[in-house]
Amino acid sequence: KIRRRAEGSQALEGWQPPAWGAAMGGRKVFEFTYVEYEEGSLIAKLAAVVTLTPNLAAFGLFSAFVVTRRLAWLWAFAGAVGVDLLCSALKHVIKEPRPEGSYRKGPGMPSEHAAFAAFCATHLSLWVARRVRCGPRLKALAWIALGVWAAAVAASRHLLGVHTAAQLVVGALIGVGSGAAWFGLEAALRGPVLAPLQRRLDRVWAWLDIRFDDCCGGDNGKDHR
Repeated sequence: KIRRRAEGSQALEGWQPPAWGAAMGGRKVFEFTYVEYEEGSLIAKLAAVVTLTPNLAAFGLFSAFVVTRRLAWLWAFAGAVGVDLLCSALKHVIKEPRPEGSYRKGPGMPSEHAAFAAFCATHLSLWVARRVRCGPRLKALAWIALGVWAAAVAASRHLLGVHTAAQLVVGALIGVGSGAAWFGLEAALRGPVLAPLQRRLDRVWAWLDIRFDDCCGGDNGKDHR
C-alpha cells in the first residue's frame, strides 16, 4: 500500500477507523508494504515504487525455487531473509532513531532495505560470474542491473526520509559482506550437503509424478515434470 502525504501532514494523526472497523477492535497499518511519499512529486512516487521492490525480489526468489525446484534459489532466498532478520535485530540493539520527521517509527540503524538489496545484488552477481554460461556482455548487463537496483533501493529510502545516509551505508555494507559470505558457504556445502539434498528433492518430485501439458505445443507436445 502506498499512501500519499501532503506537506506538513502526519500520516495517522487524527485518523479514526470507520464504525465497522471499531467493532472489530480497531485497524492497524500493514507496515510490510506501507509507504508514504510527497503528493505531487513524480520522483517521490517513483521512489515509493522502488522501495517496495525488495518485497517483489523475495517473492521472486522463492517462486523461482517453486518453479524450477533448484535449491540454489531457496538458498538465496534464505540468505536474503536471514540478512533482513539480522538487521531487524541490530536495530533494537543499536537503537539509533530514524531521521526527524520520518513517517516510520522505531530505530533505523542499519537499513534492512539497503542490506537486503545489497545482499541480493552481491550474491546473484557472484552466481552470474561463476555459474551462468553466457557471453560477457550479458554478464556485464546483469551486474549493472543488479548494482543499479540496489543503489536505487537505498536512494529511495533516503529520499522518502526514513533512513539517514549512515544507516543506508551500514546496511549496504552488511548486505555486501553477507552476500559474499553466503555464496562462499554455498560453495563449501554444495558437494557434501546441497547436492545430496537436490537429488533427494528430485527423487521426491519424480515419485509424486506431477506433470503438466505444454499449452504452446513445444517439444512436440511432450508433458513436463
